[in-house]
Amino acid sequence: MSTVRDIFSFIDEIAPFSTQEEWDNSGLLVGNENDEVKKIALCLDATDETLKKAVEFGADLLVTHHPIIWDPLKFVPSDTLVSKAIRRGINVISCHTNWDLAEAGVSCVLASLIGLNNIEKLEPEGELSMVRVGTLPMPMTARELAEVVSDALDAVVAVTSPDKEISTVAVCGGAGACFLPDIKRHGIDAFVTGEAKHNEYLDARELDVSLLCAGHYETETVSMPVLKNLLKEEFKDIEYLYIEDAPVEYIG
Repeated sequence: MSTVRDIFSFIDEIAPFSTQEEWDNSGLLVGNENDEVKKIALCLDATDETLKKAVEFGADLLVTHHPIIWDPLKFVPSDTLVSKAIRRGINVISCHTNWDLAEAGVSCVLASLIGLNNIEKLEPEGELSMVRVGTLPMPMTARELAEVVSDALDAVVAVTSPDKEISTVAVCGGAGACFLPDIKRHGIDAFVTGEAKHNEYLDARELDVSLLCAGHYETETVSMPVLKNLLKEEFKDIEYLYIEDAPVEYIG
């Protein structure tokens, strides 16, 4: 018999919760660590839709990337996701920045999917360790790299300096554009992340770093099936479901 505590402990081994950023709220956020787990659903976000699908699946545990609780709760109204999860008997473990930082986590999955070689952390250690750097099998333009990323993630990709020749690439799932100055200092040609502000696109062009943005959801959700498979290898008697729930559609 596997319990919520067993699942939490395994995730803590591969993506230690102690490594999460100070502002983060990863961990067992809803439930009882002693509950038995027979079915696990995984998704990027806890939403009404993902919770509904987890209930239909009969999940005892929902594992999310983004925390189901961000800010301290002073009360729990019945229409909130936390209340709904409690009433339906679903435990919730959220693995956010600890999964971003993990050796097998978000950015490593992203780097592998787009075909980078010689993948390593961007130094120095610390906050920047969630950024991964690698080399392309052969040089290509940023426009060609955008096509590779688009195919790998089934995503629409925005790119600056599309004609720039690229050999080295940094990646960070989600909102990683704040790392642009550090990437420039390391002489990296291109940076693949999820989203950026208008001024960050301008900064990338001035820094001569091709910035490719493929969607916050798209660059992170691809890591959840990897986490599912890691859990499946460890807990073979449990049933698993990966739930997709993209918050937007691109039209036109």
